Amino acid sequence: MRVRQTLLTSVVLAAVLVGAAVAPAGAAQTGDAPDESLTVDIAADGDAAVTVVSTFDLDDESEQAAFDELRSNETARDAYAARQTARWRSLANDTSARTDREMAVTNSSLSLSRTNATGVATFSVTWAGLAAAEDGMLTFGEPFASTESLDRKLVVVVPERYQVTSVSPGPANNSDGRLVYAADAELDGLSIVATSTTAPTGTPAPSPTSTTGGTTSGSGPGFGAVGALAALAMAGLLAGRHR
Repeated sequence: MRVRQTLLTSVVLAAVLVGAAVAPAGAAQTGDAPDESLTVDIAADGDAAVTVVSTFDLDDESEQAAFDELRSNETARDAYAARQTARWRSLANDTSARTDREMAVTNSSLSLSRTNATGVATFSVTWAGLAAAEDGMLTFGEPFASTESLDRKLVVVVPERYQVTSVSPGPANNSDGRLVYAADAELDGLSIVATSTTAPTGTPAPSPTSTTGGTTSGSGPGFGAVGALAALAMAGLLAGRHR
């Protein structure tokens, strides 16, 4: 389990700040910075949009300038694009081998913005085949089922006209097709089943089963700041600190 967790962690940390496409630089945004999160938005065919949001403290003008430079640094973007996409594909290959289901990772992208003195990095990929899809039923778990915990909230979104019929362990919040696991929640053995609300015969789908309530603190390293800072140091582009 530890090896699998390390693979998932290293892929996200490496990719979050040196992904395949950086948005052009612009003026800093105002308002509150978003919460750190990892969102898995599942489609009816089992493909998913996976989005990781990370935030970084930019305590002085030099750090803010460095972050803005990173946003438009084409050389850094090109240098890391192939490497980071390959790491995500490696994670997909590892997950595919465990689940015996064909998978592929495409459409990686990274956008960087500033909310006042906070840098915000949003990295996303399309992960084909992440959930098993069969006869109006979606089953999802890996690679998170082999990960003890994350240091950010995990959000799993099921498609419209689907409802969650089984989930373990239970999320902190479950409403409107969104399951939200708090940071450090126990994810080991994660299993989520969602069923189309209308069966092929036109009859309603079964009612959701009872779930395990609450969350517990995990012991794994999750997506810590050390790896993200290491990636930045290697790139030589930013000295800001992870929030």
